[in-house]
Amino acid sequence: MRKCSLHLYGALLALPFLVGVIVGPAAAQTPTVPEPSEESRRHLVARRARGRITVDGRLGEADWRSAPVAGDFAQVRPDYVPTTRYPTQVRVLFDDENLYIAAFNADSAGMSSLRMPDLRRDFEPPENDVFGVTIGPLGDRRTVLQFTATPLGSQADVQAFDGGDAFNFNWDALWRVRTTRADSGWIAEFAIPWRSLRFAPGLTSWDINFVRNTRRVAQWSAWMPYPRQFSSWRITYGGVLDSIQPPPPRTNVRIRPYLLGQRVTDRSARAFNGTLGDVGGEVIWAPTANSLLEATVNTDFAQADVDRQVVNLTRFSVFLPERRQFFLENADLLNAGGLGSGTIGGSGGVSGRYFVQPFFTRRIGLGDDGTPQPIDAGLRYAFRSGRTTAGALAMRQAALGRQGATTFGVVRGSQFLGRATRVGTTLALRDGEVTDANGMVSGRRNVMVAVDALSRLGELTQFTGMISASNEEGRTGLAGTYGITRNTATSLIGVVGAVVTKDYNPQMGFVSRPDVVMTNPFVTWTLQPKRLPASVVWLRHGPNAIAFNDPNSGKLQEANITYTGEILFRNGGTITPAVEYNSQRPAVAVTLFPSVQIAPGSYDYVRGGLTFRSDQSAKLATTVTATSGAFFNGRLERAEVTARWSPSPLVSVRGAYEVNRLRSVGLRDSSFVTHLAGPELRVFLNPRVQWSAFYQYNTAAERATLNARFSWEFLPLSYLFVVYNDRQAVQAGRTPMARSLIVKLSWLGQL
Repeated sequence: MRKCSLHLYGALLALPFLVGVIVGPAAAQTPTVPEPSEESRRHLVARRARGRITVDGRLGEADWRSAPVAGDFAQVRPDYVPTTRYPTQVRVLFDDENLYIAAFNADSAGMSSLRMPDLRRDFEPPENDVFGVTIGPLGDRRTVLQFTATPLGSQADVQAFDGGDAFNFNWDALWRVRTTRADSGWIAEFAIPWRSLRFAPGLTSWDINFVRNTRRVAQWSAWMPYPRQFSSWRITYGGVLDSIQPPPPRTNVRIRPYLLGQRVTDRSARAFNGTLGDVGGEVIWAPTANSLLEATVNTDFAQADVDRQVVNLTRFSVFLPERRQFFLENADLLNAGGLGSGTIGGSGGVSGRYFVQPFFTRRIGLGDDGTPQPIDAGLRYAFRSGRTTAGALAMRQAALGRQGATTFGVVRGSQFLGRATRVGTTLALRDGEVTDANGMVSGRRNVMVAVDALSRLGELTQFTGMISASNEEGRTGLAGTYGITRNTATSLIGVVGAVVTKDYNPQMGFVSRPDVVMTNPFVTWTLQPKRLPASVVWLRHGPNAIAFNDPNSGKLQEANITYTGEILFRNGGTITPAVEYNSQRPAVAVTLFPSVQIAPGSYDYVRGGLTFRSDQSAKLATTVTATSGAFFNGRLERAEVTARWSPSPLVSVRGAYEVNRLRSVGLRDSSFVTHLAGPELRVFLNPRVQWSAFYQYNTAAERATLNARFSWEFLPLSYLFVVYNDRQAVQAGRTPMARSLIVKLSWLGQL
């Protein structure tokens, strides 16, 4: 039976290659976007508004009627076509306060065809009808800001750098949008205050592009077309906005105070119980158009999204993303390179399996288990020009329990060398005190330095690298990462890797596992044969191999070779089969669960699986993943289902469920089942008023949590929050019960 299974898996591995051989010669020629040049860039003139602009989504002012029009969009996804069946017309105005963008998005199908699963801010653009503008106000062709909106006025904004190799979806700018809808199409009218932008002084021509997603046909179009493997963040493919005249620098001070009251019941040892009130906030000063200084006192994150729990079946530490708004703002300026979310390694090869981040803000104000730690005060500085960026952060974390007060500091600078290369350096310091069980106080200082670089050969080939060292109590560790990729419309090929020594321990960073050499080559081919059904866009397939070796002996620690295929349908749905071969060589016992230990030895096994993803813009959308096969010395059957039902954009019901059935695993031949369930409900009055509730039930951690939140954005980026949190043990778990009710008022004011 085992031999038969291996033959079957071998056949599955060979199948994508056979498909490539059979359909490759018959593949249609994929149209390509012309290489950008100064002569081919389109220009749009921005006009100064003579009268007052009322942001209402109606465009009734004479200034809008007389403004130059950017039209003739091209289709960029799923394939490049120089025209589009869904015309868009864009106009740009400005005055001394705002930059205004207005777009009429024509669509003869009428209002009933528009797709908007819900009204969240920072929505998923691929799953909505969207209009967006991408702006490069520094003139460096590397740094962009993108503002997007749906037909019902939901807002999303993002900072992107180096053409999208690093990005920050959680950046929230101060801007407004209003929309109107009719059977002939929909209108979006943006007002972006100059104080929300960072621009090069004296620059009167900006890089710009306009994009639109007509979601019912899953078609992206753009004013200036770009290759489908990129996004409009690759502003080298953008156009030019001429005659822009930002006002001269002036006093730009904003305050963001908050008032908070909470009631807490917590059975954890030494935890606070009772009622308290609190005040704090930030002062934000922009001394110039491209610099920012921010001070924070008694920093609070009560409204931050809760972490999504996971069942960890790997030998790595779990990486959880930063969710706190204060640390997400201008986070790119302190990004010291490495491998991880928003980097070449995270998006191209290792796919989130292995992270090396010399600096990671979750180490500030959070314990190892995610418990909030009080922050007394902090200071942050940010500077951007067309050639240079600089950032600095200093925070003081208050003492809590045996953990004494801790000071965090990081400073980083980067410089562009020519048009194709950027080099940066980072220095981080963590200095704190720890009290042991006998009451003895000892200091603990950790220092990290890093140098990173990014360079491009043309628009398709990219190189990245990082070298870092950490020192603590006389122990010095080293880490290095690299990445080389070539990304075209029909293939992605590359390799990323890392070398991390045993003593590399950046206390202000994150490493999935030290003492490894990681190597990750990957290849993906996209096939579009002439004989494909009309409902299918492409067939995509390729291998991804990851190996971890001992840096001293070179012995294999573990390896994974995955061959993945993908069928992409015109409605955005996908079917993705995958087969993976695993080699595990633990030198010491590995603890997967408190009651499950894997003995040292050699384990070679094969697993296979299938993922089905439906049209995620539909009222009912699902994603189902099922995998099966051996797992160390036993077996693992795993299934994961996520679903969303949106009877209207005002109501969204989501749910996620994961089940893992382990059989005869570990030293004791343990057999058991884990369940992780997460239902979620969101109800919207409009894009600025919503209520949500998110419940998580995790039998692996023997814990259940509930997070319910009401939020009202009564002014731009000014909020009233009411948050209820509940944590309980399940299945005889030992997690202490905790409940809290929090009311927080946060106001952003311009002085």
